[in-house]
Amino acid sequence: MRSRISLPDSKAKSWNQSGNCPISCSMMYSSLQLSYSLRDRLRAGQASLIRPLLSAALVILILCSISVSQSAERPETGTYIRDTARNGYGLLVVYNNWTMDTVAVLTDRWDKPKVAVYLRAKDALEIDGIKDGEYRLYFTIGEGWNSSAGKFNEVYGYYHYNDPMVFETNDVGDEIEYTILELDLYEADATNFMPGRFQFPDISS
Repeated sequence: MRSRISLPDSKAKSWNQSGNCPISCSMMYSSLQLSYSLRDRLRAGQASLIRPLLSAALVILILCSISVSQSAERPETGTYIRDTARNGYGLLVVYNNWTMDTVAVLTDRWDKPKVAVYLRAKDALEIDGIKDGEYRLYFTIGEGWNSSAGKFNEVYGYYHYNDPMVFETNDVGDEIEYTILELDLYEADATNFMPGRFQFPDISS
């Protein structure tokens, strides 16, 4: 808040033509004292106002920093971003040999996301309980995962596994046979992956 003290009139109007002061010196001195006292009080009031304003600004800055850190996350390997009921027998194992984090997205044959899971660089994960059926597999790699947007803040690529992934379960006597698929991700050898302009599944929250 800015306060303004209005002085009487201009100097020309403060003095008469004879050069005599139209008001007594004691009155003028008292007026000056009052003006300085009022100015000091206003300054003190401004200072007391500035302190809480600075404190409020600091709190806002801290909250903004927390918000930014929450929007750009690095989840642990195995953190499910999207999940559906998994009560089958199929098992998918993914080894991330890239030096960058990735999110694996398993969709049905119509590209509807069924599972999306975070996988850190040089790590591996298992997706179990996959029901029988035909699935497609997508990957995105980058840095700074944004949960609400469902993508990395810095996206380095989107990939699509060319071949459909088929999971089957068979009863064989007293045993159950089911599909286990293992997939290695390599930076130098991405022949099974097709970076392109395909529609990546929407996994935003």
